Amino acid sequence: MNPLRSLLGLLVGMGLFRLVVAVLETALVGAAANGPVASEAAYFAVRNQPAMLATALGYNSAAAFLAGYVMTKVSGTRDVMLAGVGAAVQTAALIWNFTGGEYATYTPVWTRIALVVLVGPAMVAGAAVRARATSDL
Repeated sequence: MNPLRSLLGLLVGMGLFRLVVAVLETALVGAAANGPVASEAAYFAVRNQPAMLATALGYNSAAAFLAGYVMTKVSGTRDVMLAGVGAAVQTAALIWNFTGGEYATYTPVWTRIALVVLVGPAMVAGAAVRARATSDL
């Protein structure tokens, strides 16, 4: 295992997760609002609709799965341990942001709990799929 490649895989995967989530959330909120949203209050009013929150669980899980897959691919390993580290870091970041972040109160508690529970395992699952695909070759 190459430590630099592993670090690169971790950074690329984590960055990809944040990028995909940010782009999808912004696009979906804009589409649901029928145009750009002018204020934070308006943004969260659209984003906190039940259908949007359910969608958020889906795109966060899909982004985490993709991030875990990419981490394993970039690192060049067949081990899911790197994605486990990424999942732990992302879970800790979610907990931190959902308890002490400036936007914590804008997200309903049930959504915060669901995201904390779903994102880490999805990231590890993506890595496991990639590891299994390379072991079958």
